[in-house]
Order: sequence, then C-alpha cells, then structure tokens
Amino acid sequence: VRQDLVRPVLEKTSQGVHDFGEDAGSANVVKLGGNFLIAAAIEALAEASALAESHGVDREQFVGLMSSTIFDCLIYRGYGHRVAARDHHPHPDAHFALDLGSKDVALVYEAAAAAGCPMPVASLLRDRFVAAQNAGRGKLDWSAVALRASEDAGSKQVGPALAELLAGLEAKR
Repeated sequence: VRQDLVRPVLEKTSQGVHDFGEDAGSANVVKLGGNFLIAAAIEALAEASALAESHGVDREQFVGLMSSTIFDCLIYRGYGHRVAARDHHPHPDAHFALDLGSKDVALVYEAAAAAGCPMPVASLLRDRFVAAQNAGRGKLDWSAVALRASEDAGSKQVGPALAELLAGLEAKR
C-alpha cells in the first residue's frame, strides 16, 4: 500500500499516524506488542486481585484504587474493572474474544522465538490462554483469562461468576 495515498485518510480518521517503515511486518509486530502488553496487564491485574482477595481485601476496591492512582490509564481502568468484577461477558461494543487473544499471544511467542528473543511472560500467557480455551472460555472476552488466577488462589466467588458467564454464552446460542 502506498503510504502517500492512505496517510491523508488515516490522519482524518485516527488519533495519529505512526510510521514504522516500509516493511508491513513491522506494523504487525507493533500491533502484537501492544496486544501482548494488554494481555500481560490483564494477568497482572488478575494475580494482584487474587492476592488482595485472598487476604480479605475487596478486589473491586483494590483495583479501583490502583486504576485511579499509580495505574491510571485506559487499559488498567477498563480491564481492571472487568477483572475485579469478573465481568467477562462479550459486550457488543467492546469485545475481543479470548480465542482471538490466544491467537495473538501465540503469534507473539512465535515471533519472539523466530527472532531469538526470550519472552518468558509470553510463555506464561500462552499457557494461560490455552488453559482458558480448554475450559470452554474461548467465546468470552479475553479478560476471562484472569479467572484462572482466582481459581488457583482458591476463591469461592469465582465458581458462581463463571457459571453465570457460561450460562450467558449458552443463552445466546
């Protein structure tokens, strides 16, 4: 695609145009890097919330504090709410399916391996996403990968939340 033809359209329809060179693969790596960062944030939110909850701290209050102070950004606010509330419903206006997240995390892992670039967190995320898919969560929002941290911590609240989520998926079929 000729950049001189698409740039004027992109400038009118986006918040900015960032040029990563002539190789389209570079833009793909940038996109995968962004999705990797989101997936890692979801996992970090899940683990920290499970820690708080396992010590009797309200997980929604904990995430509310974190996402309004030291992690005050779009990803921590949006996915933080989903993780804390265990709201992983596939919302029509804001949904990235866990199956798609799993695909992107696998692509990150493959791209890293091809470049000889160690990414141990990508390895963990790949395993978390595969386990979530194996548990039947692939059609939920990709933030549902966070449920495993609560399950691993022995949360009694995750069972009912998960049953409600999966029942909602069945009802839509």
